Amino acid sequence: MSYRKGDAVTACRQIDGMNVPMVPAGSPGTVVATTLLGRPRRVAFAIVDEWGSKQFEVEVENGDVKPTV
Repeated sequence: MSYRKGDAVTACRQIDGMNVPMVPAGSPGTVVATTLLGRPRRVAFAIVDEWGSKQFEVEVENGDVKPTV
């Protein structure tokens, strides 16, 4: 499936890493940038945790996100 900038997606698994806040599985996000083949490259997430709300962009790989139905 090909994605476009602005498409709504959902995290398929927990995403975390160096300099990346933890994104729980099932979190909604928006595609910010795609590869030439239409795969999502960067996704913007807005997460609410015990410290408040956070908005950030995460580099994603194949299988990290799926389209929101």
